[in-house]
Amino acid sequence: MPYIVKTIITALIAIFMQTSVINMATTTPAEAADDFLKALKAQDGKEMERYMDNAYVNFLCNAEGDEKMLGKMSDAIFDNFEYEIEIVKQKNKSAVAKVMIKSNDFSKVMDKYKKESYDYIMENLYEKEIGDKEALNAKCLELYVAEIEKAAESDKRIEREVFVPMTDNGYYGWNIIVTDEFMESVLGGLEVPEN
Repeated sequence: MPYIVKTIITALIAIFMQTSVINMATTTPAEAADDFLKALKAQDGKEMERYMDNAYVNFLCNAEGDEKMLGKMSDAIFDNFEYEIEIVKQKNKSAVAKVMIKSNDFSKVMDKYKKESYDYIMENLYEKEIGDKEALNAKCLELYVAEIEKAAESDKRIEREVFVPMTDNGYYGWNIIVTDEFMESVLGGLEVPEN
C-alpha cells in the first residue's frame, strides 16, 4: 500500500511540475503588455517592482504624501484610461506590441503646476509654511494634484498609438522596456515633478 501511495504522489508531482512549465512557456508578448498596462492602471506595486528604476513608475507607486491626495491623483490619472492591444510582432528574443491608448490630456499639467507653485511661494514668501519643508511639499503635491484633476475634468481626450517594446527574459516571460518617453506617452503627456 505505501508503495502505491508513493507512486501516485510521485506521478502527481511530475504532472503538476510539467503543467507549471507548460503554463510558463505559454506567456506571450501580448499577455505581458496587457499585464503591464493592467498593473500600471491598478498601481500594483508588486507587479511593477521590476520597473521601479523608471521615474514615472517609481513616482506613481512610491510617492510620499497625504494618502487621500495621492489617491485623488491616481484616480484622476487613470479615470479615462483605456487601451487596446492591436497587434504584436515577435522576432527571436524581441517583441513589440502596438497599443491604442485613450486618456485625458495631461500635457499642460507641468507648466500650469510650475506657475501655480511659483505664485504660491511668491505670495507666501514670508510665511512660516514656506520654511517648513514638509508643509511646502504637501502644498506642492496639492497644487500638482489640482492641475491633474482639472485636466481630467476637461472634455479634452487624446487617442494615440504607443509601441510597447519587450525582450525575452529567459524565463518563459517578457520584460517591458520602460523609458520616461514611453511612460509620458502612455500617460497622456503627463510629466512628473523632479522633486
